[in-house]
Amino acid sequence: MKLNHDCVRDVLLAVEAAPFENTYPEQLQSMLPQYSEDELVYTCLKLDEAGYLNAQFDQYLGGHLVLCWIESMTFNGHEFLDTIRDDTNWGKVKDTAKKAGVFSMKALGQIAQGVAQAAITSALQSL
Repeated sequence: MKLNHDCVRDVLLAVEAAPFENTYPEQLQSMLPQYSEDELVYTCLKLDEAGYLNAQFDQYLGGHLVLCWIESMTFNGHEFLDTIRDDTNWGKVKDTAKKAGVFSMKALGQIAQGVAQAAITSALQSL
């Protein structure tokens, strides 16, 4: 399955907006109806692997996923989200990734930091 980076951002925004309790894919799907439950669960799995979410996954014998729940967003998840939260900055991150031809989470994080640094520099110059 392909990782949808817009879904990554939307899941992080939804988890942040949710109450501090376990969040389930069904809740995410009601908040983000543009994504399938499979896409949301896969995104949560990858965000957990990347260290951006604390999530739990229960599986049947044979590896079929049965249940997923998100316990919280990690500090690194908050840090990443804060660099891609703004729609304009997120658009710049995606445009830069497309021009560079790199879409890994690590590359998106590096690009987002660069975009954030440019925004900070620009804001400081206007003081």
